[in-house]
Amino acid sequence: MSQLKILSLGAGVQSSTLFLMACFDEIERFDHAIFADTGWEPEPVYRWLKYLKKQGKKHGIPIHTVSQGNIRNDILINQVRGTKKDGRRWASMPLFVLAPDGKKGMIRRQCTYEYKIRPIERKQRELAGYKPRKRMPPGTIECWKGISTDEAKRAVVSDRKWISFYYPLIEMRMRRSDCLAWFLKRGLPEPPRSACVGCPFRHNSEWMDLKNNSIKDFKDAILVDKVIRKIGGMRGDVFLHADRIPLDEVVFNKNGNQPSLFNDECAGICGV
Repeated sequence: MSQLKILSLGAGVQSSTLFLMACFDEIERFDHAIFADTGWEPEPVYRWLKYLKKQGKKHGIPIHTVSQGNIRNDILINQVRGTKKDGRRWASMPLFVLAPDGKKGMIRRQCTYEYKIRPIERKQRELAGYKPRKRMPPGTIECWKGISTDEAKRAVVSDRKWISFYYPLIEMRMRRSDCLAWFLKRGLPEPPRSACVGCPFRHNSEWMDLKNNSIKDFKDAILVDKVIRKIGGMRGDVFLHADRIPLDEVVFNKNGNQPSLFNDECAGICGV
């Protein structure tokens, strides 16, 4: 079987640029695109995904949606970090912890691998015609990723011999701002930022955007933030925001200390 070219579609600015460039024959075409749905994406992302699927159907590039479950529901039923009520494993989010003595910590992030990378790899194997655990020849899949030059540190070499990573935006020397300019030049709507509603790596400006433009999603994030306060098997309180105070009490200013998703490696999947 010849090598399959598959786009890892986060439905954010960069990966959407690659997808539509391929649709419009501005770059070489890949065979498939895969979107990993955590079940807790903002509404604008789901609306945008419908638009991309319509374009893909029109231009002959299918988008496959895969899922490892609903990360929101999983965090709400979690009682001890690493397990669920029914005994199944729960992949932890990088939540912020405040201990009784004032010490600050952070829960290890497992969610990107469990809810994004793993289901995408499973679908890649399926599309290539290989059953689980069956050996795949080196380079069977060329996985395209929407990482731009301003995020080049997120570009890594695959640790799977059967997958090779390809970064077209870096090859074309395109920054995220160039991607936005590409949409503007063609009169296309600007894609939303793609990240879970309650992602702790949202920058303050992204929280503010959610609060102002996705009111329902922001209220849901506030609800989840309150529920997680005492869960996780941690010695201390757990929060979505780095200020380690309830989300509805946070003042979202540009000088806040909330880490940005786009300065984190996130395996080149979340946020792009």
